[in-house]
Amino acid sequence: MPDTVEAVVLTEARTFETRTFPRPPVGPDDGLLRVELAGICHTDVDIVTGGYPTPLPLIMGHEIVGRIEEVGARAAQRWGVAAGDRVVVEPMVACGACPYCTAGDSRFCDNADGYGTVTSSDVAPHLWGAYSPLMHLAPGSVVHRVPDGTSAEVGMLCTVAIANAVQWTLARGGVGQGHDVVVQGVGPIGLCCVAAARAAGARTVIATGLPRDVLGRELAPEFGADVVVTAGEQDVVAAVRDATGGRLADVVVDTTGSPQALRTSLDLVRKTGTVVSGGVTGKDVLTPLPMDVVTLKEIRLQGVFSFDSSSVRRAMTLAATGRFPFEKLVTHRFDLHDAEAAIAAVSNHDLTDRLKVVLVP
Repeated sequence: MPDTVEAVVLTEARTFETRTFPRPPVGPDDGLLRVELAGICHTDVDIVTGGYPTPLPLIMGHEIVGRIEEVGARAAQRWGVAAGDRVVVEPMVACGACPYCTAGDSRFCDNADGYGTVTSSDVAPHLWGAYSPLMHLAPGSVVHRVPDGTSAEVGMLCTVAIANAVQWTLARGGVGQGHDVVVQGVGPIGLCCVAAARAAGARTVIATGLPRDVLGRELAPEFGADVVVTAGEQDVVAAVRDATGGRLADVVVDTTGSPQALRTSLDLVRKTGTVVSGGVTGKDVLTPLPMDVVTLKEIRLQGVFSFDSSSVRRAMTLAATGRFPFEKLVTHRFDLHDAEAAIAAVSNHDLTDRLKVVLVP
């Protein structure tokens, strides 16, 4: 058994290098993960370009699926896993003691460690991210065993894309039986939001995408969209009015990160409806909104950040039904040492067939 591990490390903005670390010892309360896939999202792009504050040097990779390589006895009992099990790992390792943790919302932990975004590779035992063949599983990690028959690709999607969709569309958006729903954006999270709305019993599901979102718009009906609208080529508000019999949407879930799309979302929602804003525009971008529209229509404008553990469990249940072709979302695979090219692929809007990009350690 090798006693060292080679991982890809972000040392400064736009600069990766391969570094060698000692293989971590496994005690009774922790474990070691053999990484199968590391998903890449736009947060990773922001980290690489310096737009998202993270400690460096950093082993990136916060969308994590793999198999248990080693596990301590108490950790195995706590997580309900054994060596060889396929698992997904939530990116946050909460402290359990700060006001947010004690209030039951550890997503906002004041003292968190974490995988791929929070903890530097300078911190022992160093392997704090999935851009590595092996990853440390700290005692406070949240680990979910993947149901038998679920692929690594779909398991990985359950940690972010599907879990976020469940959290944003159902838990925060309140979508349920008989609702008319608009999902702005047909990337991986947007398509998963379409599926979540359809599974929840929505009456009408409308997806919007840009002309460049060729594959996303093509796949939207397979994920449950009744209507697909091409923003920039069609009048989105008119299309939603037509699809809903003039009622407009009960809930609009905006996954785009576009200030203009968020502004349009206010015109797509009915009076007293809900707009869920899940797209990140960047900390220096001001997004002017016509607050009179929010006030006079009594719109509930709900910001959303991430998912919680219950949404991961619900995501895996939804995926296990086989109702939606989540595996089609993974379109591009790169070798671990091609991390720079993988990040570039996520940023390349000319790749009209690109949805989810993954690294394969």
